[in-house]
Amino acid sequence: MNNFFIVGMPASGKSRLGKFISSRTSLKFIDLDVEIEKSIKMKVKEIFENEGEDFFRKYETKTLKDIISNEDNFILATGGGTPYFNNNMTLINNSGISLFIDVDKKILFERISKNDKRPLLKKTDSLEEKISEIYNERISFYKKSKHHLKSNIKNQALSIINSYS
Repeated sequence: MNNFFIVGMPASGKSRLGKFISSRTSLKFIDLDVEIEKSIKMKVKEIFENEGEDFFRKYETKTLKDIISNEDNFILATGGGTPYFNNNMTLINNSGISLFIDVDKKILFERISKNDKRPLLKKTDSLEEKISEIYNERISFYKKSKHHLKSNIKNQALSIINSYS
């Protein structure tokens, strides 16, 4: 079983890293949010607006379980909140190798301030405070990852993944 899961904050580069890893290995790239959007036929932002966060989180866990049951040899970019809800981090660690991308909050702020598609970060007076709040809530879950990547992320991730081959 070569299943790898990338976890981290919104805008940390999970999908970008997953695509990079997939292009350099035989691993299939899967983006959890994209799979949810394809299944429900709505963007994540619309799901939050129309159905609410509880619905989204339950569907996210169902989709994660479906992928784990039906796929093998993949690199999966989770949503930023995936590890924080429904015991998903335990499920992830029991189903493969987790990689936590730990990106500086200033970089997250820069990336998020240029992008309005993140539903939990839209309605806030202070984006920097909201990013810190979410990071502080989730960090203990992210740190349950088997690998913690903070610098030279692409090369570190590739090296880790190749060590499991």
